[in-house]
Amino acid sequence: MNSTQNQMAEMLREFKSRSQAKVVLESGLYMLVLLFLFFGNSLTLLVMLLNRQMRTIPNMFVTSLALSDLLTGILTAGPLSLPALVTSQWPFNNTACQFQGIIVITLNVASIYTLCLMAVNRYYRIVKPSRYQRYFTKKKAMIMILSTWFYSICCGPLPFVLSGHKMVFYPSKFFCFYPVENSAFTAFGIPLYMGIPTCVTLYCYFRIFTTVRNHNRNFHLSGNPISSVNVQDFKVARTIFVIVLFYNLCWIPVVFVHFVDTIYEKLAFPRQVYVAKTFLLTISSAFNPVIYGVLNKSFRKHYVNMLRCTCCRAGAVVAPLPLRGRATVVAMSGTIA
Repeated sequence: MNSTQNQMAEMLREFKSRSQAKVVLESGLYMLVLLFLFFGNSLTLLVMLLNRQMRTIPNMFVTSLALSDLLTGILTAGPLSLPALVTSQWPFNNTACQFQGIIVITLNVASIYTLCLMAVNRYYRIVKPSRYQRYFTKKKAMIMILSTWFYSICCGPLPFVLSGHKMVFYPSKFFCFYPVENSAFTAFGIPLYMGIPTCVTLYCYFRIFTTVRNHNRNFHLSGNPISSVNVQDFKVARTIFVIVLFYNLCWIPVVFVHFVDTIYEKLAFPRQVYVAKTFLLTISSAFNPVIYGVLNKSFRKHYVNMLRCTCCRAGAVVAPLPLRGRATVVAMSGTIA
């Protein structure tokens, strides 16, 4: 065996030799993150589905991001990575491994480019408001979102797959991905899939916050109030900026570790670093709804209403009416509806 195969075998032995306590701790924490992922993103999609007034153009991009995050949990993290973490092995066949690697790349590219579109949307709404209606109608926004997904599916994993390479299972990461020694794909993928959209996003927010600063300066000098529409736009931009910032805080360590591994053409760090890397990848898909709820009043209101409605339904029981034999709904507090 070559050095890479020796290292993979050693990591598999370390993976299988974990103590029962460590297996329970890692699996329990990962399940907790997945619960946040499933619950929060499902709630976000339900809010969009059931409330017509929430279907604004910025929220169309939020819906796309929530969908990619939810699919990350449904298609890869939940059914594939979690069983591997629990059983200390890859319990599926090679086809499932190839599927996971392809889906991971596709959904990550979709998320990164959706965040970029969200930043561009706020850029035109705040920095270039006269051009906003020209570029951002609901129809054009849908075309942008569909184009992003088409690009992610066709151009994300396809160059790697068509080159004849195969995904491999990394016991330390407990998921399948392309080999670290494939430096050509890393050199091609990181700038194209992360570098370009991240630079565009940073530029947009630099211009947005410059515009906000100028608005504030003009307000203090002239005393002319900023319109309520602009104030709301700034609040939306702030929420999206926090999402972008949180996403990048999760991804910068991931990219750094992967870049170092590619340079050395091996896994250069201890197992704990790769476990943290996988947790960060999953967390980046799990906590966006928390950010919406904390920073966006509309989302917070609809989240609370949705949860109250669910709790009210769960807290109601059906009891027979003794005199007429009919059923009535009795709330847990004892009141009769």
